[in-house]
Amino acid sequence: MKNNRRIELDKSFLVEYKLSTAPPPANSLFWKMWDDCMQIADDALNTDFIQGIADGTLDPVTYGGFNVSDAYYCFNGEQDYLTAAEKATNPGLQAFLLKKHKSYQKYNKTFPDIWHIKDANGIVPSKACKEYAEYESNVVSQMESIYALIVMIPCEYLWAWLGNQLTPPETGNLYAPWITGNDDFEGAYAMGNFLNEYQKKHVINESIAIDIYTKAMTYEYLNFMTATKTKFNTQLL
Repeated sequence: MKNNRRIELDKSFLVEYKLSTAPPPANSLFWKMWDDCMQIADDALNTDFIQGIADGTLDPVTYGGFNVSDAYYCFNGEQDYLTAAEKATNPGLQAFLLKKHKSYQKYNKTFPDIWHIKDANGIVPSKACKEYAEYESNVVSQMESIYALIVMIPCEYLWAWLGNQLTPPETGNLYAPWITGNDDFEGAYAMGNFLNEYQKKHVINESIAIDIYTKAMTYEYLNFMTATKTKFNTQLL
């Protein structure tokens, strides 16, 4: 299953806001944040969960459990990005956040049919997932909306990077759709290019941005790592 949380940007949206889906400039904040977290990305790639997807040996029960736990994050994220969009005053930023909200909304409608869950209330998420959702909500409620965009980029770019690292999947790999479905950088690149243009007219505290991004990346890693483990250490945060 592909990362259906991924933002969907149609051509009209890209034209309206003069956005590019090409890689952002080499010295941009997008790459500064990613470069600071390359070790976390490598750690995520080498988790038993992702390697099990890579070679097709991941227990389907574990995969299912991960997705149900992840639903908790997604149900919360739907409201988070609506809240962030309502706070935003920049039209382009508001449009991005609404697009993200709609991507969660669309994805969350699939849970009743696929996983037989209708909302977050009946889900017992992993500790990492619960803390990630709480962290994202805190960023949205306490900080300027531009940082809500920043906290979403790790999900957008890391999953695409992981899919790209595992491409092409072996013939017959049960998880081939996950691998090929995630191998798409356009949404993340559009966000990076938007950030680059936004900084020309507005102030983004890069130290705060890198800290937010790093924590979100760490939670992404912990979500993958703990999917195959019963205990974990949160001291990474």
